[in-house]
Amino acid sequence: MNYATSMTALLLGSTAVSAQVSIDSENRYPNVGAIMVWRVDSSGKPLQLLAFVSGTLIRDRVMVTAGHFTAPVKALGAMPPSVRAFASFSPTDARDPKTWIPVARMATHPSMPLCPPPPQCDPTDDSLVAPLEPGIADVGLVFLEDAPNGIQPARFADPGALERAERTLTTIVGYGTTVPRNRGAPPDTSIWDGKRRIRTSTLRRVVDETWALWSIPSYVCHGDSGGGIFLNDHPNRNSTDDELVANVSDGGRDCRRHNNNNRLDTRSIQNWINGMIRQ
Repeated sequence: MNYATSMTALLLGSTAVSAQVSIDSENRYPNVGAIMVWRVDSSGKPLQLLAFVSGTLIRDRVMVTAGHFTAPVKALGAMPPSVRAFASFSPTDARDPKTWIPVARMATHPSMPLCPPPPQCDPTDDSLVAPLEPGIADVGLVFLEDAPNGIQPARFADPGALERAERTLTTIVGYGTTVPRNRGAPPDTSIWDGKRRIRTSTLRRVVDETWALWSIPSYVCHGDSGGGIFLNDHPNRNSTDDELVANVSDGGRDCRRHNNNNRLDTRSIQNWINGMIRQ
């Protein structure tokens, strides 16, 4: 693969770990986008970036992402007037307002617990749900006001695909940061560069109907939540043919201790997604 690669230092205390992370400068995964929450003024002008995650376009105007990102809107009933959400599919600068598409609404899988706004929704602190808690599907949907131009939605893998793919290489795509934040510190959105990054990781084990484990260290970090995980069962074919099998849920506070991700290759999850879209 002719990825534009960069060596990224992921820090844990005084220990530095080198990780090869590819910036998707060739736009190999155009259907993976960033979803941003901004504080706005009375005219709607963005003033402050509050949060950002990743998501994958699965219909013309629908993205699938992490439920711990959409859950606060469910808890609040609606997004406050002073806050707006936007999506961008720019591979190199999601912070550019010219690339933004407004978000119309969000939906959260009913298994997600009541989740106030961050930090209570951060899965890395284990206060929302325990790691790999059975029956919790960390899945949300983001509905866009407009369809992005020229982007083909991703295709879901067939139900049960991961159960036949243990030890298989996958591609994880997201807009995360490259340095973990200090424990207890709020996310520093000023350091986010808005770039889409790619890394590969082997599926270690399917845990149950909801969760699966990937190889560690994972190097998925803050902002990669909700990012697409694609099955590479045919590595020589075009990446646009890769099938979406999971979304990023929890890489741990240090971006390497966990690689617990939510399955999207189950009939129950795909039925819920299809039902919400029909509504």
